[in-house]
Amino acid sequence: MTDQDVLVAAILSSGVVLPSPGAGFLRLQAAATDEDAGPREFTAAIAHDPALTGALLRVANSPVFRPRSAPRSVHEAITMLGRVRTLATAASTAMRGQCVGLDAAAIEALWQASARAADLSYLFCRGTEHRAWADTAYLAALMQDAGVAVLLRRAPEHARLLRQSGPALEAGTRAVNALTGCDHAAAGFLVARNWRLPEVVCDAIRCHHDPQLAGRLADNPRRIALLLAIGRRLRDGPSPDWTDWAAPVQEAFGVDEDELDRLFTEFTGRS
Repeated sequence: MTDQDVLVAAILSSGVVLPSPGAGFLRLQAAATDEDAGPREFTAAIAHDPALTGALLRVANSPVFRPRSAPRSVHEAITMLGRVRTLATAASTAMRGQCVGLDAAAIEALWQASARAADLSYLFCRGTEHRAWADTAYLAALMQDAGVAVLLRRAPEHARLLRQSGPALEAGTRAVNALTGCDHAAAGFLVARNWRLPEVVCDAIRCHHDPQLAGRLADNPRRIALLLAIGRRLRDGPSPDWTDWAAPVQEAFGVDEDELDRLFTEFTGRS
């Protein structure tokens, strides 16, 4: 049994209940499996889900994606976002819907942090020769901390640890791991796998706090895991969580600390 198998088995035996993605996401995912399906079919799949339609319009109008003209309908939003980013937004929204009843401020901090990391991972990837992976990196980054929400559903008293931002939030997620005796990365892997997200996304989520494990992955999931680390670095600065990722990121993408700081200023307008 591999280390991953041990961690996954521990999650399943701990009493953690994996959430269902909900009817709207399942209909959208079913449409996404049809290669001939397009924005019309995607729109029909979520037409009666106001949470998903609202989220797609908000994301499509985000300055990160620089729409030439603001999408005014869900169909236009899906057309602009494309298949993977539409699925990413829907998955994140469905997961957030599983957090009803938890500490609202903590959950907001968690999902805002994931959304910010996703934006920054996407922007970085678009500027590299690996731009074809930008949408997949966006999906993985949005869902990378879904496992934290899963652990909090079992132990909601620990949610207060996440009323933070930046490195303090990351420290909070590690504290949730310690207090629950579970690994949120493994829990997130199980959610991604059960929700039938792409395998490279599942693998990247599993190792998003374990650079050694990431180094043993095949090229594509390892690349996504490194892009997730870059997104967190651009979001949080050179935090303790970044230390062990710096060298493999520089080797894979040729960016050092100075370049990452320059990119932070470029992407955010802040120095």
